[in-house]
Amino acid sequence: MRLSIPLFVASIAVGALGLALVGPRAATPAAAQDAVAASGPTVALLVTRPGAGYTSLVLTRAGESSAPVPVARFDHADGAAVKGAILPGTSAVLAVADTVATRDLSFASSLFRLDPHRPAERLVDGLVYASRPLITATGRVFVARGTAGPEPAAAPTLASREDAFAIDEIDPGTGHARTVHTFAGYLVFLAGAHGREILVYRVGAAGADLVGVDADSGNVRVIAPSLLPFARDFSVDAERGAVVFEERDERDSQTWVVDRLDLASGARTRLAAANSISLAPSVWPGGGVAYTPDSRSGITLIGRQIKAIRAPTRDGVDQVQAVSADGAWVAALHTRPGQLPIAFAIEAATGRTLALPAAKDARVAIAGFVAEGAAR
Repeated sequence: MRLSIPLFVASIAVGALGLALVGPRAATPAAAQDAVAASGPTVALLVTRPGAGYTSLVLTRAGESSAPVPVARFDHADGAAVKGAILPGTSAVLAVADTVATRDLSFASSLFRLDPHRPAERLVDGLVYASRPLITATGRVFVARGTAGPEPAAAPTLASREDAFAIDEIDPGTGHARTVHTFAGYLVFLAGAHGREILVYRVGAAGADLVGVDADSGNVRVIAPSLLPFARDFSVDAERGAVVFEERDERDSQTWVVDRLDLASGARTRLAAANSISLAPSVWPGGGVAYTPDSRSGITLIGRQIKAIRAPTRDGVDQVQAVSADGAWVAALHTRPGQLPIAFAIEAATGRTLALPAAKDARVAIAGFVAEGAAR
């Protein structure tokens, strides 16, 4: 099967969830205290109007009633796919968006640094389309980059083009790049980080695998030597030393599954199965796994007393995008066919949900939680 790099990578990202906004109350001391209690943490969002050639960074507090004013912006190709992640302990965001108007978008994206109230900085080019930077808990930044290989000769086969990929560590202050891993094939995807290893999902002519790459030495350890080339939505369970992900069932092409993979032994445990391609699994703070079994169920939790978290609109896919440093909150997106995604926050221990206000006529991408006291 010929794999389209742009379409395959774009499919790894799923959408968003929205909730009713918390309305304002009378400006009395008691009401002010209630408003603080009803609000949640601050989350960095990347906001892009459909078809626009720029994206804005907003810092929005969960539960507030109005959309915040943008604090930074950067330019990109019209209608670009935009993803981002926050630098831990700061309000600085690293964003990826396509910047080259070309038919082949495989490596047409660039990495930008956005700091509130400062001009955006373009750090490096040649990133995999619709990818998201991987930022570790200690602030190390890794991206997937590549160079297109020669097109296969016209033939009645389904051979795919083999590209040259690199996993690079990027200095977020200078943009200096250091290559830690290379691969020739159809796709590489940054699946997460655990200890000193960067987890890399690779798809090539021989099939797909998951490897751990030592971030310092570049040594490669094969974790899962044989996966189907449909894995997506990886989420690292640091406490268990495992990674949770979605994959197509090995025997039934109409069934999609949620598996947990032990990073030490490579053993797989099946957690759930459904006929939906958008299960969007994610490790839940404090234990358990969140996923969306179908478009009407909302987020369902495996291994937690909170059985389900629902949005007011039933139809759609809900996916966790970020977890606060203390594990108290998660931020998620809800997408519905033909509608723009909406962001919301969930209190991990109770399932309480709060809106993350942003412009209603724009696409939003969640970059992460802003550290308390970070500049607005």
